Amino acid sequence: MEARELDRDERNATAAAWFEEDEFEELSEPVITDEDSFEHGAAFDGLKILVRSQQFRSGSVTAVLSGVTLDLRDASLSADGATISVQSALSGIDILVPSDWDVTCDVEAVCGGIDGDRPSTSAGRGPRLRVTGTVVAGGLCVR
Repeated sequence: MEARELDRDERNATAAAWFEEDEFEELSEPVITDEDSFEHGAAFDGLKILVRSQQFRSGSVTAVLSGVTLDLRDASLSADGATISVQSALSGIDILVPSDWDVTCDVEAVCGGIDGDRPSTSAGRGPRLRVTGTVVAGGLCVR
């Protein structure tokens, strides 16, 4: 059988089928934790972290050439609040938080972007999530 070059539509269909395979879905299984503190990193890969702690205190996320989603929507902050440290190089980090949390971002961006501004809902009365760290040639989004 003679080999032939695929046309553009055939290449796109082949690529789409590859991304729909079950093997690819296994790569995006979340890491689930009930711990009050965590430390996770990703390099050259994607990572999803689902935090369910009811006294969440701290977390650390390092990402290099990766995409990380940190989901805190099922967590509750400790009475003293919590801090998340992010270190990102050529990566994107999304942090998902409940709409009633106060969040402050003290993150330095070098050739990158940060979207962490959220209106304060408790006027400083409740616990607060503080995000610290550095983003180099990447992005951080808190929503």
